[in-house]
Amino acid sequence: MSNLRWYLPLEHCSKLDDIRRQWHDLLEQRQMAPVHPIPRYEDAMLSFLGTCALAPCLKLAAVLACGSAFDFDFRLAVGLLKEEIDKLEAPWPESVDAAVSDNGPALPTATSDAWLGAFIAGRLAGLRETFRHDGMRADDWRAAFWNRFLEMACRHADTDGVTFALRHGADPRADGHAAILVSAQGAHHYFLRESDHPATERTNADHQRILLQLLEGGLPRAEMLTLALPAAAAVDNTAMLDFLLSQGADLHVDGPRALTAAARNMAQEALTWLLEHGADVNAEGSAALLAAIASLNQTTVAMLLAAGADLEAASTLAFCTALTSRPHDLYSDESDLVDERANMIAFLVRHGAWPAGTDVIDALRTEWYGKRILAAATCHDSIGPAAADLLRSLAIAAWGPGSIR
Repeated sequence: MSNLRWYLPLEHCSKLDDIRRQWHDLLEQRQMAPVHPIPRYEDAMLSFLGTCALAPCLKLAAVLACGSAFDFDFRLAVGLLKEEIDKLEAPWPESVDAAVSDNGPALPTATSDAWLGAFIAGRLAGLRETFRHDGMRADDWRAAFWNRFLEMACRHADTDGVTFALRHGADPRADGHAAILVSAQGAHHYFLRESDHPATERTNADHQRILLQLLEGGLPRAEMLTLALPAAAAVDNTAMLDFLLSQGADLHVDGPRALTAAARNMAQEALTWLLEHGADVNAEGSAALLAAIASLNQTTVAMLLAAGADLEAASTLAFCTALTSRPHDLYSDESDLVDERANMIAFLVRHGAWPAGTDVIDALRTEWYGKRILAAATCHDSIGPAAADLLRSLAIAAWGPGSIR
């Protein structure tokens, strides 16, 4: 059974109490409980709400009773099912009718636990009230649900799920083009890299089929290729780059963005692939070189310099980028990265970067660790006397004589 179909045993239930007895165990068996790190829990809720055969009122009651509001936005559930629930026209208890009936009818909830019934009723009333205050209608949340569902189906390479979501109006452009981007990342997406469960294993070919499916659903090919190329490059997915090239990707137009994405994420195989296929290393104001410098990875920078990146023309920007970069997303240790930034500055001046001007002085003065970084770079054993003198002159200009030794 697919992880996304974790709920199938619940389809035999006719009462909320029966669902509650199995709910958490089923999620744990499929490693989709909230404690698991990758977005399995939200996937579990989306799949349950979107495709489970239980009656709408029972699905919504189950999510409100058993779900974690810290890990899933219940407004998605209410937005999806509100129309079906409202058709039932169930009355509220007389004691609360005057306070909440304006928000819509009650949710028929059969449970042996009276307190649980009251809890579900309160949750539903509160969620409906948010629709009036946050400026979004239930229809907006229904659309948001299907967009999330589409992204989930694309990430799992679930062709039936993609068809189902598109049929309900899901937009591949929604949520920052999430559906397109996760498909382009393919088997290199972190969800698959972090998973050790066989049911989540997908190949790049599976995700390539999803991209073609989105095209068949009306997504313009040029738009897909423009978005997908840098997404695949960022995760070092050269197999996907091959596929996108076969589909007509234009490396003269979109190659520079992909090169920058690869450089920023130290995706060195993708970087090599793009350079070999003609991506312009000096396009867009040396964006790829600056992105590599921001990663603080000397190997990536060296690859671009060897390919003809013009460091001399970008000296000042390169220095300021190295000085201020804090790419904690690329490193497990969230230190101040003083040594890493100093090492990059030493590397740059050793390879011909000679920064000058007020921009450099301003950057040094405003960077909290500026003196420490420059002091470490100045005494770096890889640079010569001329480069060390240059860095000392910058320190004098920024903080006065004797500021670093």
